[in-house]
Amino acid sequence: MEKQAGSGIETGKAAEDTPSSGGAAAPPPRRRKKDWTPEERKAADEFIAAVIADYHVYVDMTEEDIVEEYRRAGKLHMYDAETVLQKRMARVAKKHPPPAGFYPTLEEYYKPFEEED
Repeated sequence: MEKQAGSGIETGKAAEDTPSSGGAAAPPPRRRKKDWTPEERKAADEFIAAVIADYHVYVDMTEEDIVEEYRRAGKLHMYDAETVLQKRMARVAKKHPPPAGFYPTLEEYYKPFEEED
């Protein structure tokens, strides 16, 4: 980056490369598996539908409802408002497992919560 003399304005490539300008700062395109088997496609569809349905249930709940759900399960001591949604997604994935490679970061959600369940 270079500064124009006395102006305090930086010039250079970074100013030109923004996601909206189509420059190099745009994220790389997502790689998708193109050759899904019918079973993998069905598993992916079931997973997505279950995640969406569970999310709608979660959004309709109040904070008190969520705390009550944890209390009834005997896990109120494990309640953390910041990880509730991640835990819910991990539970959905256990019931409706997506095909391998469909959601690579999902395992990051599983690991911390496996000991808790």
